[in-house]
Formats: sequence, structure tokens, C-alpha cells
Amino acid sequence: MKEILLTEFETEALIRSMTPMDIVIDSFQSTYQPDECKRKSINPPSDNSVPTYFREEAQGAFAAIINNIIHLPDGNQAAFQPTTRYIRKLLQRYASIVEKYTLLENEHFAELMMEYQFRTSEEGDDMPDPNASCHVSYIVPFDENFHENQDEICQRGRECIVGIKVFPHHNDVGVRKVWEAGAALAEYLIERPELVRGKTVCELGAGVGLTGIVISGLCQTKSVHLTDYTEATLVNIEHNVKVNKKWVKNARNEMMDTIFNEGQPVTSGYLEWEQFSEGVLDNAIEFPNVSESIHQTEAVSMEIAKRAQVLIAADVVYDRAVIPPLVSSVGRLLSESSEKIAIFATTYRNEETFALFEEELNQAGIKCNYAPRESTEKMNYIFPCYVDQPREDVRICTMSMTMTTQCNGMIC
Repeated sequence: MKEILLTEFETEALIRSMTPMDIVIDSFQSTYQPDECKRKSINPPSDNSVPTYFREEAQGAFAAIINNIIHLPDGNQAAFQPTTRYIRKLLQRYASIVEKYTLLENEHFAELMMEYQFRTSEEGDDMPDPNASCHVSYIVPFDENFHENQDEICQRGRECIVGIKVFPHHNDVGVRKVWEAGAALAEYLIERPELVRGKTVCELGAGVGLTGIVISGLCQTKSVHLTDYTEATLVNIEHNVKVNKKWVKNARNEMMDTIFNEGQPVTSGYLEWEQFSEGVLDNAIEFPNVSESIHQTEAVSMEIAKRAQVLIAADVVYDRAVIPPLVSSVGRLLSESSEKIAIFATTYRNEETFALFEEELNQAGIKCNYAPRESTEKMNYIFPCYVDQPREDVRICTMSMTMTTQCNGMIC
């Protein structure tokens, strides 16, 4: 996992996603070259006892990477930033290693250290807070020549940055992080946009909403409706949809979308699998922090899910108790039309849970075609989310009904 992060992502991308600090510093050490070496295309001198990546110029380069994340070109604060605690500890970690070899001499690095000491004193207690949030961010290009013109493109208002609000210490796993399967599903669909292009898509258990937001922009969906069932996730999804509206709009325009750009390309709403599988609407649920528009979408989400041409979900097969209503919900959707499909990305964690999922699918008459491992292994890496589990542990399958009889939208 560490090797993939070091070979596939730049140091800035790792910091943006709050990758473990040791990996970030290893990335900087393995990629940093002083300006003189870049100009002359020579190797750095080897007769100095201080490694190149810890010298005064390198200290400034490390600070510059972080400044590029937390500050806009005009000096104002960037909207999407890691936690103060993460950046401060990252700076301290780098400084502690530098001081084993030399002095901290760079003025810009010292200023950044001072800024984060001040932020910590302003924000108070440094202990992890379950209600504390931050934004992880990802460079998600929508220009075909992005890799050749990355610097130029990203200076155009930074529209290539997708920001996702997370609560790293929250007890609701749906808001805690971008999970590996969600990142893998987005990467899979970006390389296979024909699966969702021009179609209505509904996502179950959308979590922080990354997958649906990204495919709305890059895969030219007709619409994407993100659903979940807890107050924390619904409030957070609504926020993430809002702060990424500009990116979605720019991505769709850049892809020359003139057919599906009317209305809201990404919406969100409440949907609980058991209720959906039984066709039940629970009007008693009240979320005081969720906007009125979300309150009104309990029934709407059910209708959107029924009419959706594609159902997607990532990392929803983790609890044996939720598998029967989940599979029933998938069957309810797919039984509406033989042309409908469901695309799931599942992180393989527990053999018994995964076996139960496949057994329930088989009993419901749902066929699951897994994407060949060799094809998923060749996908481009866009999201540096594979820290706890590698992408190889994520299995992606496309589902369809095999033998169904329609009885008022239910499987008989």
C-alpha cells in the first residue's frame, strides 16, 4: 500500500488527503531535488553529511507545498484544508528529523511553524474532537491534457480541486473518511463512463458523497441522487454537494455537455434500505440540522431510486445485519426493468459476510459479474485513499436480474 502511494502520488496530493505523516515525508525525500539539480540535470552532491532533502532550500520547498494547499495565490485561506492538528504535527515531524542533521534555517518554514502554533492556541484543546471537521481534497482533472498542463490548469481558479468535508474522529463511519471502495468505484467509472453516461444514477450509502460528485462531472450522468440515512451523513453530503458545484459545472462544461446540464446534476436525500425494500415511508424521522429540502425527499428518494437507470454503492457490505434489506433494495430496483443495472464496489474484509452477500444475491435472482482483476489493477490512481487496505481488496461487480417476475415492483 505504501509503495503505491509513493509511486502514484505527489507529496502535495498525499498531504491534501491527510495520508500518514511518515509516508508524506518519505514521498518528499524520494522526490525532492534542489533547483540547481533540476536546471543542470545532475545528481545532488554526495559529499555533504546533510541529506539534500533536509537542507535550507528543501525546508522552504516543504513549506511551499503546504502553503500551496492552505493558501490561495492571493494569500487568502483556501477553502479545503486538512486539520490544524495534522499540519502542525506534520511540520513538527519533518522538523524533528531535520534537526538530527542540521539547523532549521528556512524563514518560510519557520513562519509556517509559527502560524500553526498560533492556530493551535486559538482553537484550544489539541485532543481529537468527534465533532471537528476538515476538508480532504483531491486533484481531479477534467482536461484531457491535464498531465501535460497541470500547473496551468490548476491556476485557473483551482477548479481541478474537489474538496470533501470529513469528521476524522466521528462515531458515524459515513462521515469519517473517504473509504477505499468509494475511491475505487469512482476510478472505475471514470475509465468506463459509458456505464453511466446520460443516465439517472442513485447511490446507496453515499457516505461523504465523493463517488457521486465525481462521476457527475466526469462521466456525464444525466443526474446523480446521493442517499444515506443518518443525520450526520445527510448534513455532510448536502455540504459537499454545495461546495463542489463549481467543479461539477466546470467539468461538465469542459466535457462539452450541452444535453444534460439543465437542473441540478447532483441532489441528495434520505433513504433507508429496509424501508425502501418494504416500500415504507417513515414520516416520524426528524433531523433538526438537515435542510427542509432533505426533509421533503424521503418519499422522493424512494421514487428516484425506483426510476434510476443505474444504482451504485461502495463499501456497504460490512455488516451482516444490513445485507438482507440491502439485497432486497437492489432487487426492488432491478426488477423495475431488465435494462437496469447496479454497480457495487465492495472491500473484502470478512469472508463470512461476503459469502452471505453472494448467497442473498443468488437467492434473489441477481446475477453479479465481477470486473476482472487484471482490468481493475490497471486503472489509473486518482485518490490516495488506500492506506488501510489496498485497492486489490476492492471487488467491483455489475448486477442484473436473472429470473424475476414483476408484482407491483416487488420480486415474487
